[in-house]
Amino acid sequence: MGDPRQIGPFRMVGLLGGGGMGRVYLGRGADGRTVAVKTARAELADDRGFRKRFAREVAAARQVGGAFVAPVVDAAPHDEIPWMATEYVPGVSLSDAVHDTGPLPVPTVRALTAGLLQALAAVHAQGLVHRDLKPSNILLTADGPRVIDFGIAHSATDTALTATGAALGTPGFMAPEQLTLSGGEITGAADVFALGGVLVHAATGSGPYGSAEPQILMYRTVHEQPRLDGLPESLRALASACLVKEPERRPAVADLAARVGAPGPYGNWLPEPVTAQLRSLSDRLRDPRRPGPDGTDRTPNPLAPGAATPPAAPWGAAAPPHALPTAPAAVPAAAPTPPQGRYGPAPVMPPPGETGDTGQTGETAPGGRPGGGGRTRRGALAGLSAVGVGALTWFLWPAGEAGRDPSVGATPPGRKPSSGRSPRAGLPAGIRDRGRLVVGSDLSYAPMGFVKEGRPAGLDIELARALGRDLGIEVKISNGSFGALLPGLASGRYDLVISALADTEDRQRGPHAAPSGVDLVDYLRSGFALVVPRAARATVKGLDDLTGKVVAVQQGSAAREHLAGLGPRKPKVRTFATAEEAYTDVLKGGSDACLDEYPAAVRALVVHTALVTTGGQIAPRPLGIAVAKSQPDLRDAVRVSLDRLIEDGTYGKILGKWDMTECAVERAEINGGS
Repeated sequence: MGDPRQIGPFRMVGLLGGGGMGRVYLGRGADGRTVAVKTARAELADDRGFRKRFAREVAAARQVGGAFVAPVVDAAPHDEIPWMATEYVPGVSLSDAVHDTGPLPVPTVRALTAGLLQALAAVHAQGLVHRDLKPSNILLTADGPRVIDFGIAHSATDTALTATGAALGTPGFMAPEQLTLSGGEITGAADVFALGGVLVHAATGSGPYGSAEPQILMYRTVHEQPRLDGLPESLRALASACLVKEPERRPAVADLAARVGAPGPYGNWLPEPVTAQLRSLSDRLRDPRRPGPDGTDRTPNPLAPGAATPPAAPWGAAAPPHALPTAPAAVPAAAPTPPQGRYGPAPVMPPPGETGDTGQTGETAPGGRPGGGGRTRRGALAGLSAVGVGALTWFLWPAGEAGRDPSVGATPPGRKPSSGRSPRAGLPAGIRDRGRLVVGSDLSYAPMGFVKEGRPAGLDIELARALGRDLGIEVKISNGSFGALLPGLASGRYDLVISALADTEDRQRGPHAAPSGVDLVDYLRSGFALVVPRAARATVKGLDDLTGKVVAVQQGSAAREHLAGLGPRKPKVRTFATAEEAYTDVLKGGSDACLDEYPAAVRALVVHTALVTTGGQIAPRPLGIAVAKSQPDLRDAVRVSLDRLIEDGTYGKILGKWDMTECAVERAEINGGS
């Protein structure tokens, strides 16, 4: 597998991501400090020129401090494999936030700009130019923005990088002088130009020169005026001043800071959808340096409703260490809300009815559900955005040997070893040779979204692992936003997608995936659940019993569409921004019931024990495991494997463990939806 267990003084607990230059890991120090460790690829480490550039990146990053920059903790650019560790900053990248939740409101953009100006002031004060300020290099955290990745930052007096004849930066945000390669000095004015582009992107969802191939963006940057028509009037003049083509005419960072005002306070600076993502992330992986009296992690979540607002760091001061519990950053929510709906923060507890696997029992989770024992960090499955590389990967490192699941290839309990052809033989040769099956999933999406002992948990993960054991192959779970899963399947990023995909003809044709479309191996039949207070269960058996009463739904959800199609006997509908708000309204008596996706309701009722489902599933339809139509061998191998799991009882046990027995299918059918 090749993934290290130790880099310098840090123990590796997960893979954050990777790119062309190397990999980034989640690491922990002996004191529990959580860091992002960036390493170089072995072949690059042998290149003296690369080592020099990596050392320059380390030196640049070490020089810059302040509240709005992720600081360097340790580094060894001259080790056999060069590495650099920065403080792990839990947050959502600006690019993901805008993609997932839409343009940011004007007050948020102004607060963002103020923080970025402070970060640039800290960079320029050291005689450096960042040179690659862009949305993916900016993290949104609870207490302000953070600038990351100094991979091409260099001294303003050093022209070596521009002398190579290569434009370094990101088209669409690079200044004209970075593109023309005229040999002139690249100054902090280039960062000001990039700031203007970031401002436009944050407020409109698009860059100042639109979306196009890099060469087209570069041409527009040099020869055309920025497109600011969609920018709110209050921000247009500021962006226009930053995007002036002549560097000497752009305002200085200090002048812009005076114009925008001091940064903060950042107590409630982000819109609720982004805050909800951070809240969920904060709950998923907490800082082990904050144990409770019994030794277990009881770190309060500063983003939880009603929590005290963390004080904003003063201008120029260092950010308070670990202002947030360490969390996986930027697990992206789905791009524009898919028909199946979105669900709130993940409950941090074991699955319904299950005790933990640490050997300790008896601890009761909220609501009286049996809970796990002490939350260990062994084998943490960390879903984290890579600092500086833009990739997001969940890598399954179970307890024991890092990077290796000891159960892979083992005979499932209760099944006799096969004396015939190995199930793995049915897999495509490329997957067999690789020895790993890559499964794409949105792990914030029901029936996922639980966290057990610091690891994401849920039906889809367990089923993927069971398929891997049956097929004798390791399974890697790669997290992605819901809307990006099928395109990822089409591009070859994933071999399978398991994420509660409704099996529909439209999805089978694959207009958003590939010309050939996808095949769906149905593994669940799931519809809506009617959720009512426990006392109302005897009198409310279905929607007909709620005529004239109020049903709460999430805005934009399929449940809302279903209610709209019921005709004159439909109940009154009360719409909420999140499913959590809908459930809370039922608990308060504002609504008589809530209609939600069945898997989401099952997950939510682990927390809301005063609520129950009633009347069985409403309008169930098949959900499928997606396989590209170009991979019929893989599709058939998955179908046969799932049928084996159904026959030997493994499938039923997994569904029962997660209270999803009502969603069981009798056999794995291909493209059974309509």
